Amino acid sequence: MMNRIRTVMNEMINGKIDNKNIGLVKNLWELRQALDVYCLITANGNAISAKGAGKIFFGFLQALCIRLVALDICKIFEDEQKGKRGKVKYELNSIYGVLKSLADSKSPVRDSARVSSFVHKYSNGRGEDETLLALSLTVEDVKTKYQKELERFKTFRDKRGAHSEFGFDPRDLPSYDVMEQLFDFGWEFYSVISVAFISVGPCNLESSRQVRGSLKKVLCDLGLGDIRTEMK
Repeated sequence: MMNRIRTVMNEMINGKIDNKNIGLVKNLWELRQALDVYCLITANGNAISAKGAGKIFFGFLQALCIRLVALDICKIFEDEQKGKRGKVKYELNSIYGVLKSLADSKSPVRDSARVSSFVHKYSNGRGEDETLLALSLTVEDVKTKYQKELERFKTFRDKRGAHSEFGFDPRDLPSYDVMEQLFDFGWEFYSVISVAFISVGPCNLESSRQVRGSLKKVLCDLGLGDIRTEMK
């Protein structure tokens, strides 16, 4: 029995689900860095302007970060689209891509307590157990909660990030707080999949915020004293 369990666990590690989940956390890592850079520039905007040096550059970088945030959030929450024959056109390293692979493989839950904690934190009560169905319903609940915000990110991506539609105003985006909430959910989803289904420890994105540290040093070198690291 133990040998069979070890075999199943070995098959999960470096399998499709594991690799999709790794792809998901790479998108989350990029989103984390973009949010950090945007936050630092915005929170210290007045001080940067007062110094004068690099004002135009930092403004340009800030705008690029918002575009990257919108693109990454769309990647993380994008569903896999099916073609005319019912088959998925392109498999994605997204939350829905991971869920679909879990459903297709009928992967067992190896840490029900971790799933239960996640479900009870984010669900509207539809998922009462610790199954894959409860996890899927929880994702749907969060998508419904942020439906308008996700649509605004998608509109920005389509009309400004991927194309340049005449007359589109790119300023109508959700708040920074919403961006952080969507990141937190994606990060916790990735973590619960790692622990409860693949039986591996998740990457620690909190200790991988090197870009924020580098930018903070640059701001220090420019002469900014009390550098703010959080939005008001």
